[in-house]
This record gives sequence, structure tokens and C-alpha cells, in this order.
Amino acid sequence: MTSATGRIVEIRCGSVAYFGIGAIERFSDILNVYRKRGIRRVALITGKNSHKKSGAWDTVRPVLDALQMESAHYEGVIANPTVDRIDEAVKKVVGINPQLVIGIGGGSALDASKAASILLKNPGHDARALYSGAFTPHEALPIVSINLTHGTGSEVDRYAVATIPEKMNKSGIGFDCIYPQYTIDDPRLTLTLPHNQLLYTSLDALNHVIEASTTTLASAYTVMLAREAVELIVKLLPVAIKNPADLDARYWLLYSSVLGGIAIDCSVVHITHPLEHTLSAFKPELEHGLGLCVLLPSVIKAIYPASSEVLAGVLRPIVPELKGDGREGELAARRVQEWLYGMGVTQKLPDIGFSEEDIPDLVRNVHDAQRGGGSLSLSPVPVSDELIESIYRESLSSLR
Repeated sequence: MTSATGRIVEIRCGSVAYFGIGAIERFSDILNVYRKRGIRRVALITGKNSHKKSGAWDTVRPVLDALQMESAHYEGVIANPTVDRIDEAVKKVVGINPQLVIGIGGGSALDASKAASILLKNPGHDARALYSGAFTPHEALPIVSINLTHGTGSEVDRYAVATIPEKMNKSGIGFDCIYPQYTIDDPRLTLTLPHNQLLYTSLDALNHVIEASTTTLASAYTVMLAREAVELIVKLLPVAIKNPADLDARYWLLYSSVLGGIAIDCSVVHITHPLEHTLSAFKPELEHGLGLCVLLPSVIKAIYPASSEVLAGVLRPIVPELKGDGREGELAARRVQEWLYGMGVTQKLPDIGFSEEDIPDLVRNVHDAQRGGGSLSLSPVPVSDELIESIYRESLSSLR
């Protein structure tokens, strides 16, 4: 493992990603590229505070001013954004007829910026049409993503998640036109994350790679990404929790998040994410990574017999005694649960506001949101309503 103080890495693969300490300083270079292309009007999509608190704004605003680029700023993105917030963002910025969208924040802000880029390029459509499948886009405004957390991976993938509140339907879109053209991943911008976001965004990345390595689309590549990411998260998340200012730990947690974003872009997710999306559709205040970890042990137990060899390798930093025997599912699930408890994640469904009486509604919502397929169809085991009910029911309390 090299030091986090090494040079900035520039990765080119359709998009250009700047990764490393000081990567935010490349923002001027990025904006100069667009200015040379005749782009002068920029839409900025952020949450309320993180773009300033992280220090990103101290670079972004002066560069926009120096290049005399006109901008309109929407700073109302919330966690688990709704289609209404996305429409609100579009209305706020559309007046300048933007040519470029810049998202600054964690997954919610970056996802909202992607959806807004579609709607700004395709006037006459709204976010409900986009997320209900009534409208399929083929173009979007170019996107620059400045990422502020080490969990989402949204800056390197083609997905954007939002909730249709009246349907309590939280789901994702995925289109090639919303790959960010430029991405900035600077570990320094993650140093101001509150403890819960430090923890839950890192655990979101953990869930990304566990799912991506075990979908029916998984490959040797996504399994490799998963093994590396889990090893780094298990080693360095405790370090960052103990010392949030440890920049080396933040560097490698951010790197793990990028690996997770690439992995789900290649292989998607399967059970844990859609079941959590239903939880946070019902309770938008629920932090995504926490909801995932409430469900994760039961999901591992369910899928282990079909994915034992892969999971034994991926989970080895947490459960070194795994041998890839399909009968180890309960052992793997309990040991992952114990590790999560060690990280401070001890909550179960009742702790986040759900009871046994809610389970039929949760199952029905998952079924309706997935429309009989969705990412559940990529699970390594068949997913029935009975399996969904079993996972929710087991997640009411600790596995024994």
C-alpha cells in the first residue's frame, strides 16, 4: 500500500476521473476545457452545507468567477431525494439555459445532478416521468461530479436514485448519457464528514461490492474489485473511526468506494439494495448505509449456498475461517453481524422504526417497485415474496 500523499491519478475511460489529495485543484483545468468548447452557463446542484463545509466551494466559486461563467445554484438536495426536489432544482436553474451541470456532494446530490442533466436537456419532461419509466432519455447535459463521501460511487457510474413519494417508490435509473464526463475524488473533501456519514457511506461501499460480486452478471473482474475493497474497508474503517483526521485512511476508503461504484456499474446489485430502498422510501430520514447493514446478515445467509466460493473469498477479511462450503451460510452471516456490531452498527428493524406488522407492506412495496424483475432478477438465488418476507423478519432481531 503506497502513501496517500502520492501524486494525483488521472484515469481516462470515456470519463476522466481525478483521484488523490489535491484533485480539487484540477477543477480549473476541467472548466477551461468546457470554456474552450464555448460553454459559459453552468448549473450547480448541491445540498445545503456540505459543498461549503468540505472546502470544495472555496475552489469552485473562484474558478467560475475567474472564467466569467454564468451560474445558477440549487442547494436544496436532501438525503434520499424525491422527484419533487429534482423538479425544483430544474426550475431553479433552467432560467440561464445551462450548458453544463456540476454536482457537488454525496450520492444524493450527485444523483440529483444526473437526473437534472437529463431534464434540462429534454424539456417538457419531469422527474416523475423519468423515474416511472414513462420517458427514456438518450441525451443529457454534460456532467461534472465532485464527490464528498467515500461510499456512493455515483461519480463513476451511470445510476441515479430518487423517490416518488406518493408511491413510496425509491428506485434508480441507469443510462449511459449520465456518466459524468469529469470526476473529482479528493480525500481531503471527506474529512468533515460527520461520524455517521463516515461510517454509513463506507458500509454502503461494502454492500456494493458484496452484491456486485454475487449477481448473475458478476465476473472475475467484479470479484477482484470486491476482494480488494473489503480488505481495505475492514482494515481502515476502524482507523478512520478512531482518528477521523487520518488522511491515509480516508484515501483508501475513498478508493474502495470507487471500486464499489465500478463494480455495481459492471454487475449491478441484487437483494440488499432494493429491500433497503423500500425501507428508506417509507422513512426518508433513514441513512442508506444503515438500512443496508440492518439487512446484510440475513441476505448473506440467504445467498451463501449459491455463492459460497465467491463469498468465502470476498468475506475472508471478516470471516477468515470460511472455506467456501455452502453450509457455512449461517456462520458467515453471524460473523458479519458481529463485525458490524464492532463498528458500532447494532440496529435492527425495530431500532429504525419498523415492526413485524409492517412486513406485509414492505414486501408488497418491494414487489411493486421491482415490477416483478428489476435488480432482484440478478440475485444468485430465486427471489420470492416469501424470501423477501424472511429477510425482513430475520432482520427484526439479531441472528443467533
